[in-house]
Amino acid sequence: MIWSRLTLTGKLLAAVVLPVLLAILLMAGAVGYSMRAGFGQYLLDTEVTEFRDLASTLATLPGAAEGWPALRDPAAWLATVKRFGPGDGLRPPPEHRRFNGGAQEGAEGGGPRPMPFERHLPPYPMPLPGGPLRGPDRLALFSPEGQLLAGHEGGPDWAQLPVTDAEGETLAMLRLYPLGAPSTEAGKLFMNRQLRAISVAALIALLGASTVAFLTARQFLHPIHRIGAHVARLAAGDLSSRLAAGRRDELGRMMRDQNALARSLEASRTRERQWVSDTSHELKTPLAVLRAEVEALQDGIRAASPERLNAMHGTVMRLSRLVDDLRLLASADEARLELHHRRVDLAALTRDAVEDARRAGLPDGLDLQIDAPQALIVRGDPGRLRQVLDNLLDNARRYTDVPGRIVVRCVAQGAEVEVTVADSAPCPPEASLPSLFDRFARADVSRSRDLGGSGLGLSICRSLVAAQGGTIEVAPSDMGGLRFCVRLPLNKDETND
Repeated sequence: MIWSRLTLTGKLLAAVVLPVLLAILLMAGAVGYSMRAGFGQYLLDTEVTEFRDLASTLATLPGAAEGWPALRDPAAWLATVKRFGPGDGLRPPPEHRRFNGGAQEGAEGGGPRPMPFERHLPPYPMPLPGGPLRGPDRLALFSPEGQLLAGHEGGPDWAQLPVTDAEGETLAMLRLYPLGAPSTEAGKLFMNRQLRAISVAALIALLGASTVAFLTARQFLHPIHRIGAHVARLAAGDLSSRLAAGRRDELGRMMRDQNALARSLEASRTRERQWVSDTSHELKTPLAVLRAEVEALQDGIRAASPERLNAMHGTVMRLSRLVDDLRLLASADEARLELHHRRVDLAALTRDAVEDARRAGLPDGLDLQIDAPQALIVRGDPGRLRQVLDNLLDNARRYTDVPGRIVVRCVAQGAEVEVTVADSAPCPPEASLPSLFDRFARADVSRSRDLGGSGLGLSICRSLVAAQGGTIEVAPSDMGGLRFCVRLPLNKDETND
């Protein structure tokens, strides 16, 4: 189609100019028609006033009170109209012409004598050149009730003049029908001038609309070209590119959205590079230790004792856990994390996690308490929920100074189940708390990965909780440490079973 091949400028021009052109044509046609009809009626109303003499004469003719029965003869009506109507077209033919002493005309001219009711009338007035009437058939005489008395009935449009007697009583209506076009050269000239004026105005309006449409198209296309160039730079890898978004319209909002996208992409690339760097660092240390141990055994520097093999096995297991954590996070990012949702008593699951942590052993002086008195049912993957609880408990056990305290609670809060793990000092700076859930986060020396953590546990907790429709937050605790809060939707129907 032609429309699909047009440029944006062409489409904008067409979208503005075509409706304007259509409106101009419709308006010009309506105005032209209205002028023709209105001007014709104006001429008709003006023309009918020139028949006042005829109306006055009709009122004095014999039989006026009875409706002029003599004028019902078309010849009699035609002769009367031609005699007393204005203009060349109403001048009587030679056979009806008479002078003062009409009998003489009849004798000398050889024509018929005047009609009996005409003998007492004055001579014919001299016709005016260029008179308006061009056909007596346009004139008709009607009774006040609308009954045709003389002449021929025309169309629905007319102008009329009352025929009144000396007392002012209306005897009849003299009705004049239009010709359908201006009846004078002056009228035709007037109409032509008006139509030319309308055409010139329409052309000026069309040119103005085209100019405005073109300038508007350019005004719109300039920022669109800027946006396109910005997208091209982003696609080429220049994520630092930004647009000057000072506009307040939709294009300005689009520019701001483009800048937000660029910032998001730049931040994602920075996190990706940081993640690769941190992952390399995390893998480098245990691999270096394992390599040194193996080379020492190969060179015979160290003997393959059970203690040495156990240390190497521990290093391998640490690497395995790190790889598993990385794979879990990658699956969560790609929405490929496998979850098996079913009915879970979160309070019981929390109690089991605390008991296992106690059996695994706590540092001397570290007190672990739990408050989970009643069953609280949620729908989730019990294995992944247990992994979240174990990570939070392990994080608190590793980074809480002794003597210290860890308090775990599992309670219902409205339509949610809330599990909190709070510990005592130390506490990282509050400004760094939102970044604790980032991968390989480094919040504070006192809570660093030097104590054995991979730096992925809290990031894994956030991904697992979010995958099950919950949220996890961190804030300073009342005991001087951190307070992690996990919220999951409460399944009320199953809680009451």
